[in-house]
Amino acid sequence: MSNSHLVELNDVDKVFHTRHFFFKDEDTARRRLYAKRVVHAVDRVTFGIRHGEIFGLLGPNGAGKTTTVKMISGLVRPSSGDVFVDGLHVERKRLKVLRKVGVVLEGTRTCVWPLTPLENLAYFGNLKDVKGSILKQRARELLIFMGLKDKMNVQVRKLSRGEKQKLAICIALIADPPVILLDEPTTGLDVQTSRVIKDKIVQMTREQGKCVLVTTHDMHVAQELCDRIGIINMGQLVACKPTEELLSLFFDLTYEFHLDRLPDSDALADLPGVLEVEPARHEDGPVLVLRLQPELAQRSEALYTVTGRLREQGVLLRAIIQRQASLESVFLHLTTSPVDLPKVALTQPSGAEVR
Repeated sequence: MSNSHLVELNDVDKVFHTRHFFFKDEDTARRRLYAKRVVHAVDRVTFGIRHGEIFGLLGPNGAGKTTTVKMISGLVRPSSGDVFVDGLHVERKRLKVLRKVGVVLEGTRTCVWPLTPLENLAYFGNLKDVKGSILKQRARELLIFMGLKDKMNVQVRKLSRGEKQKLAICIALIADPPVILLDEPTTGLDVQTSRVIKDKIVQMTREQGKCVLVTTHDMHVAQELCDRIGIINMGQLVACKPTEELLSLFFDLTYEFHLDRLPDSDALADLPGVLEVEPARHEDGPVLVLRLQPELAQRSEALYTVTGRLREQGVLLRAIIQRQASLESVFLHLTTSPVDLPKVALTQPSGAEVR
């Protein structure tokens, strides 16, 4: 167990066994097994999350994200491997771990709808041994912090989905846990509510030193929020790097030349430093997409040569735009096609281990 991590998973596996029955006789209700299936939901996953860090766990549906979150929180037992929270083994110190972890699972049924937000926080606070004046003060502070000051005494059933999601985060924070697990925290929310929740996640991480794990299908949210990204596919952790480093591994030196018309087909053939030329169409007119050599001198010479050739052809240049690597393109690349980079390059941040 590393002292630098609040959460750590070491070679964690989770296998589910499912059995399907059908009734053989309606009178006796006797049944027999007709199918048995083994699902390897999480396959030898290893990573750690530090103090004051937002860690994004991304993956397709059924990849093992929610199962991983539930194992960290103690809701699901791993088949093998070890999970630690703040130095405590989750299986051996389950009750202590529960007080150190706040969980928001996907959906809004994490609160009691007939109760008000204040009553919900009182209920869940008592379950986590937060009582008396400390509970009352913390409940009010959290509701104000999340923008629910005017909804403290309104039944949860009358709140909007966004307000219920904010309340779910308040419930997760009521025991002031050092670890926050957020499963799809912005799904189905409007832009304003999503923005508020993202700002609050950053604020409590940076100012309070919380350790936050976020699962999401929204690549823009992950790229904006997360200090480090883990990508899980078919139960395996296929990448685990700081966000900028992960993007840089797949950075492609591609430039878009926005033109008034396309040049002759052979005008840019066999130019030094140019790896690929492809015409495209944009809403403002024709575009020439060029992939260039990564070495600076060759790339610079190629750009000069291309612009010179376009000038010779009498082509008007509207703009030159360098394409930026996006987390969405990296995610699709890692989860839908083979990756030729060494696995260690994808799973170990430079200068630090993930464990």
